[in-house]
Amino acid sequence: MKPRTAGRRVLDGGIVVLMALAAVAVWRATSVNREYQAALQFTAPLADRTTVRDRLMGTHVSLPMLQRSEDLGAGDGAKLVWVVDSDRCDRCFDGGIGAWNALAPDSSLSRHVLVYGGGGLPGEVRRALRGTTITKVSREEVEEALGPLLPTTKLLVGGEGTVLLADSRTANSECGWSFEAQVGVLRGVLPSAMIRNS
Repeated sequence: MKPRTAGRRVLDGGIVVLMALAAVAVWRATSVNREYQAALQFTAPLADRTTVRDRLMGTHVSLPMLQRSEDLGAGDGAKLVWVVDSDRCDRCFDGGIGAWNALAPDSSLSRHVLVYGGGGLPGEVRRALRGTTITKVSREEVEEALGPLLPTTKLLVGGEGTVLLADSRTANSECGWSFEAQVGVLRGVLPSAMIRNS
């Protein structure tokens, strides 16, 4: 076996240093990637909500499925519409029915739940949604009228069919405020303290 020359030792040492630097670089890149992934998981749902809300706000929508309801034309023609994908949102009615029902004193606001997907509404949810027209619709009807939505979407639609307020969420989205309370405050039937639910 040939003895290592000084040049060979320097070369071997350089390789060890380069390998150590490469290991540190890989570790750092992995760490940064994890941070970016965590940030993306936090911001992606917010971006999805914002995209749907911004697309809907101020647009004129035709909701022929609401014309099947008997109370169309009640009051000023404003409608509160809750669109639920029963296949993707098994928790959409957890905790949201109380605020929805709190809008019942506003007799000029008709309330509608549109359900699409394979499942329907459980009997206890149907009974809990007082004064609300519940309509089973197809995914195609919803997408034609409103475009792609997150699993639960709420709209305040003016009498002329313009979306005045909109909110769209996943089953797990929490934002610390209540859409229904915001509608109630704007329409003068609920106190402003109800908007924040945290």
